[in-house]
Amino acid sequence: MPYLTKTFYTCAILCLLVVPARLNAQVIENTINLYGQNFPQEKIHIHFDKESYLPGETIWFKAYVFEEYQPSSRSTNFYASLYDADGKLIQQQLCPIFGGTASGYFQIPDSLESRQLICRAYTAWMLNFDTTYFYTKAIRLINNDAKDAVIKKDKTVGLQFFPEGGDIIDGTRNTIAFKANYNNGLPFEINGVIKRQETGEAIMPVKSVHDGMGKFDLEIQPNEKFYIEWTDDKGVMQRSYLPVSKTFGVSLKVVQQKGNIIFNIINKLSNDSLHVLMYMYQKVFYKKDFAVTAAEPYTGNVSTSTLPTGIMQLTVFDNNWQPVAERVAFIDNNNYQLNASINNIETSTAKRGKNTIEITIADTIPANMSLSITDADMNNETTSSTIATGLLLNGDLKGYINNPASYFSDAADAKLNLDLIMLTNGWRRYNWGNMLAAKMPQIRYPEDNYLVAYGQVGKAAMQRLDTSELVNLILKTKDSTQNFYFIKPNADGMFKQEGLIFYDTARILFSFNKNRLLNPQLGLGTFNSTYNQPRVIYNYGNYFIPDTTSIKFNQAASVFQYYIKDKAKQEFNKEKTLQAVLVKSGGWHNWKNDPIFKMDERYTDFAFRGGATAVSIDVMHDEMAASKSDIYNYMIGKVPELGLAYPSGGKKLYPKYNQTGLVLFLNEVEIENDDLTRIDMEKVAYIKYIERYAARPGLPAALSIYLKKGDDLIDNTPKDRDTKTVKIPGYSPIKEFYSPDYSQSNTAMGTDARTTLLWQPYILTDKNNLKIPITFYNNDFSKRLWIVLEGVNDEGKMIHLEKVIE
Repeated sequence: MPYLTKTFYTCAILCLLVVPARLNAQVIENTINLYGQNFPQEKIHIHFDKESYLPGETIWFKAYVFEEYQPSSRSTNFYASLYDADGKLIQQQLCPIFGGTASGYFQIPDSLESRQLICRAYTAWMLNFDTTYFYTKAIRLINNDAKDAVIKKDKTVGLQFFPEGGDIIDGTRNTIAFKANYNNGLPFEINGVIKRQETGEAIMPVKSVHDGMGKFDLEIQPNEKFYIEWTDDKGVMQRSYLPVSKTFGVSLKVVQQKGNIIFNIINKLSNDSLHVLMYMYQKVFYKKDFAVTAAEPYTGNVSTSTLPTGIMQLTVFDNNWQPVAERVAFIDNNNYQLNASINNIETSTAKRGKNTIEITIADTIPANMSLSITDADMNNETTSSTIATGLLLNGDLKGYINNPASYFSDAADAKLNLDLIMLTNGWRRYNWGNMLAAKMPQIRYPEDNYLVAYGQVGKAAMQRLDTSELVNLILKTKDSTQNFYFIKPNADGMFKQEGLIFYDTARILFSFNKNRLLNPQLGLGTFNSTYNQPRVIYNYGNYFIPDTTSIKFNQAASVFQYYIKDKAKQEFNKEKTLQAVLVKSGGWHNWKNDPIFKMDERYTDFAFRGGATAVSIDVMHDEMAASKSDIYNYMIGKVPELGLAYPSGGKKLYPKYNQTGLVLFLNEVEIENDDLTRIDMEKVAYIKYIERYAARPGLPAALSIYLKKGDDLIDNTPKDRDTKTVKIPGYSPIKEFYSPDYSQSNTAMGTDARTTLLWQPYILTDKNNLKIPITFYNNDFSKRLWIVLEGVNDEGKMIHLEKVIE
C-alpha cells in the first residue's frame, strides 16, 4: 500500500477515535450545564417552633425553599403533610411561597398514641426528580403512654466500607473509609484490627473517630485480601471483609488545603487518556483532558476560593467518557453566613415576666427571618439540624446523618468529620448514561403560578361569539374581598386565570362580558390546579428517629409537671390554659386586612374591643351560619368552651371552665337568655365570646352578639340570571400565633402553661430597618427560655442563632 494511502487510513482511524471522544466531552459538559440551567434542583429547610411537642399542641413552621444556593423564585406552591406512626396522612397544608419562604401549622390530635410523627414537604417542581430528596423529618412527641413509632427490629450492628474514588485498585495505596452503625441508623463506635485473610496476620489497628466513621490507608498487591476483626455491641467478635481489589481502574484521592482542591490520580487502565470534570450546583467550573500513565501519577491543583459553599463533585472519565472514579467534597468558603445578633434588653423568668430582646442585622440586604421562643427544659438546648445543614448538606445527600449541626460547629475536627460524611454518603444526582445521550428529565409537573382557575366555552357558543368577547371573573373570598378578571378564550374555547392567592375557599362568579345569553355554554372547573398529597407513605419507617430514648427533656420541668399532674383524671394538654392576644408580626401578613380585625373595628366598642381572652366569629361571611336554626346550636359548633343545657324544656348556654356564669349582650346591651330565641341568624353579623368579662365582679364569661348594620344589610348576592358561580378551594386557612400581653395586668385568672412563648414566622429587615425589638411575656412556670432565630437574605446568606435566657 502506498505511503500516502497508509497515512490516509491512519488519519481516518484517528479521527474515528478522537472526534467521538471530543463530541462526548462536549456533550457531557454541555449537558451538565444545560441540566443546571433548565432543571435546577430545589431543596427545603423547615424551622419548627420547637423540637418536641405534646399531643394536642400546634406545630408552627416556616419553610425556606432554595434553588442552588439562593432563595427559589421558581415555585409558588408549598405542599406539606403530617403522617402518623403508621404512615397515614393526618393533616396537609397548601401554602403560597413568597420570596422563597412559606409558613403554616399543623394541629396535633390530642388522641394520638405515638412518640413520633413524620412531616413531608416538597414543591411541584421537585416531583419531576428523585423523590428521595423531598424534605422529610420525624417530629418527636412527649407521650408517656405512646406506642413506639420505630419498626421493631432485632438490634444489630453492621460495618460498611467506602473506597475513595469508588474502587480498591491493586498496587496502589488506597484510602478506605468505613462506617459502623446499628440497623436503626445510630452510629456505633468500633475498635478493631485489619488482618490479612490468607494468614490472619495483624496489619494495623483501626478505630472510628466520629459517629462510627473513620478511614485508613492500605496498600494492596494483586490477589491480597483483608478483613477487619472487631467486637459488636453484644461482645461478639465479628469479621468484615474488605471489597475485592481490581487489577484495572483509577485510584482517586482528594484533599483540601487553603482554598484549593488537590487531587491525585493513578491510572491502571489500558488507555492513558483521562478526563476530569468538577462541578457544583449543576455547573462545571473545571475541566481537564490529559494523559496519565501507570508509571507516572498525576496531581492537580484547583482553586476553590471563589466558589459558593456547598457540595462539589469530581468525576474522572476514561477515553470513551465513561465514569471510572468519583469523589464528593464539601467546599466551605464561609461565605454563606449573615452576621446577626440577639441582644437582651430586659429579661425576666418570673411568672408572666416581661422580656425584650433586640435582633440586629449587620447587612443592608433585605433579610427574611423566623423566631421561636420556648421553654428550654421541654426541648433540646441545641438544634440538631439548622438552616445551613438543611440547605447545604442534608438537601444534597441521601441517608441518615446523625446530628448534622455538629459538622458546622467551631470544633477543631468538624471539617475532618464532615469529609468523612462526604466519603460515606453518596451524592448521585446524575445518570451518566443519560447524560452522555443528552437525555433530559421529563417534566410532568411544570412550574406553577399560585392557584389557577380553568374554564371552557362550548363549541356552539364559540361559533357565535364576537372576536373581542371576554369572559368576566369575579373572585369573592371569605373576607368579602372582590377581584375582577377579564379573559379572552383561545381558539379552542379554553381560558384560565393564573396567579390567584386566597385562603380557605372562594366563590368565582363568571359570565360573558357582552353576550350573557350564552352563559349556559360557559363552564368553570371547581379545582385550583394543585396536586393531591399522598394519603399514605409506605417507607415511613425509614424516616423515624432511630431511638426515641434519645428525646431529651427535663421531666422535672415545672410546665411538664403541670401537664402530667393527677394523670388519672387529666391527660396532656387537656386542662384549659390561658387564652391570649394576637401577636401582630410585622408587614408580611397584613393583619389589618384580616376580616376578623375589620369586623371587630366595625361592630365593637369600649370593653368589647380587642381583648386578651376573646373568641371572635365572623357570622356574616360564614356559609354554615344559615344552616343553623338558632344561636344555641351555632355557638356549640364554634366554641368548644361552651356547653348547652336544657332547663325546663328550654335551652341555655353555659361556660364549661367558668363557674361564675355567662352574661349575654345584643349590640353591647345586656339581655336575658330567652332573648336569644328571638334572634334571626340571617341578621347576625358578628359574635364575640369573652371568657372573663372585666366589667363584672368575679369575672364571668360574656357572649356579645352584633346584628348587621349599614351596607351589611344590603343583599349583594349575585342573581343566577346574571352570572354562574362555582366554589373552589384555596390555600390552607391562616392561623395566627397567640401570646398574652401582660402590660396592663398579670393577675388574670387561668393558667398560662404555654410551652411556646412566641412564634414570629416573618421578621423582615432592610437598609432602613436593621434593629428589630421583640417583647414577650413568660408563662407561669418556665425558668429557662430558649430562643432560636433562623433566616436568609436575598443573596442566600443564612442566619442561625440560639440563646438561652435564665
